[in-house]
Amino acid sequence: MRNYIAILLCLVLALPAQAKKAGKNKKEAKTECSKSPVAIATAEDSLAYAYGMAMGKQTQDIIAQLKKDLDYDIPLDIALKAMNAQLAGDTASLLLTEEQVANIYQQTGRAINAKLAEKRAQEVEKNKEEGKDYFEKLADEPGIQKTESGLMYKIEVMGTGEKPAADSHVKVNYIGKLLDGTEFDNSYKRGKPQEMMLNRVIKGWQEGLMLMPVGSKFTLYIPSDIAYGDNGLGPIPGGSSLVFDVELIEIVKEAE
Repeated sequence: MRNYIAILLCLVLALPAQAKKAGKNKKEAKTECSKSPVAIATAEDSLAYAYGMAMGKQTQDIIAQLKKDLDYDIPLDIALKAMNAQLAGDTASLLLTEEQVANIYQQTGRAINAKLAEKRAQEVEKNKEEGKDYFEKLADEPGIQKTESGLMYKIEVMGTGEKPAADSHVKVNYIGKLLDGTEFDNSYKRGKPQEMMLNRVIKGWQEGLMLMPVGSKFTLYIPSDIAYGDNGLGPIPGGSSLVFDVELIEIVKEAE
């Protein structure tokens, strides 16, 4: 569930406590916002004003996010009336019980999750289709080789050393990119080669590295099903095919 739903729930839980406190002075409580200028004279005034600004900003963000996720146009005047009544302890004018409020948030959360899941599924399918088109065109390019798994690769430099096994510990430099060229990882920029166990990386890397003698530089074109699949990882969207420029520096021998 989105963070702003959690924020809203926190506000809902906090407001009744504030309302009870305000209820002690109910005769003096105002249910409408004052139009008179606000004077900040004390530390308490400053805190109150800062708190009001923070709540206003959170409300703006929540309304904008609900518009984006569910295309809801939240009437601010209704929200403000409910907030004023709650803060003033005017429970008689409140139109919803706390149980109904909790149910509304649960329903909204489910709607948001369903919408996001639908959007994500569409993005995954789109990424898969783009990958399919990319690999169909790539197959016709000079120097491209393909394995049974769908991995494609191009030999940039063929080394003369030993080839790693499935359980080898290797040291590599690499650049990882999405199909549109967006770079998501680069060991060269970190200034240090990466060490890894081949049996702990994606299948496309396992297969590709096992084709490379030490000293080789290959470009690996990895379909999504032997990369990170529909789930993706971090900056890699679900369903993405990937391109890696890989340099196999060393097979690291374990100390005996």
